[in-house]
Amino acid sequence: MKKEAFYSQMPDGTEIYYEKSGVGEPLFLLHGNGDSGGYFSHQVPLFEKYFTVYVIDSRAHGKSNNTQPYLDFPLMADDLVQLIAQESLSDVTILGFSDGANLALVFSVLYPQKVRALVLNSGNIFVSGVKFWANWWSYAQLIWFWLGHFFIPKYQQKLSMIRLMLHDSGVSESQLHQIACPTLIIVGYRDLVTLRHSKFLARSIPQASFVRMKGENHFYARRNPDSFNQEVLAFLNSVGEVEK
Repeated sequence: MKKEAFYSQMPDGTEIYYEKSGVGEPLFLLHGNGDSGGYFSHQVPLFEKYFTVYVIDSRAHGKSNNTQPYLDFPLMADDLVQLIAQESLSDVTILGFSDGANLALVFSVLYPQKVRALVLNSGNIFVSGVKFWANWWSYAQLIWFWLGHFFIPKYQQKLSMIRLMLHDSGVSESQLHQIACPTLIIVGYRDLVTLRHSKFLARSIPQASFVRMKGENHFYARRNPDSFNQEVLAFLNSVGEVEK
C-alpha cells in the first residue's frame, strides 16, 4: 500500500517524523530505545491491511529531533497527543515495544480516553523489572557516552536515551489498576524483562491477557514476525479492533 511520510511540529519546535499507510482504525507503532520506526518493517505490510498504521520515530530517535535538553516519557506522550490532534483522531490502538511499551503505558495513564487497546511487547515500569545484566550493560553504555560527549557533542542525545532506561517510568501500581482498555502483555521466553515483572503487569491491568512465547527473546517481533503478528492480530480481533 502507499506509504506517506510526514514531519509533525511540536509546540517547542521539535519535529516528529512518522509514516502512515493502510486503511481502518488508527494503530500507532512505538519502537524501543535507541531505535526507530524501522523496527516494525515486518509488521506494517500485514497490519496496514486492517488498520491505518502510524509508524512513529519517537522524540530524539530516528528522523525525529529534540529541542529540549532532556528526554522523558511524559514529554514523549505529549508528542503523541499533538500528533493525534493534527491527524484529527479521537482515540488509537497502540502497539509498543520495550521503551515503546513503557511510553504506551505512560500515555494510557495520562490520556486514558485516547486509547482503545494496548499491545505491550516487553515493557517494564520499574528498572528492577529488567534483568540485572541488561541494566549493567545500560550503565556501561552510560559511562562510555558520558565520557565521549565531551569530545563528540552528538553523544549528548544518546545519553538522554540511555538515562531513559535507567529511571522508573513514573507509572505506579495503583495507576496500572486504572487502565481500562483491553491489553495484551506479550514477551519472549528469554526476554530482557523478568517473568515476574511481566506477570505483575498482567495482574495489575484489569483487562490484560498474557502471552509468553517459547524459544523467543526480547526481539520476538523481529526474529519471528509471522508468529508475533498473528498473536497480535488474534488479540486485536478478539477485542473487536480488527476491521473485517
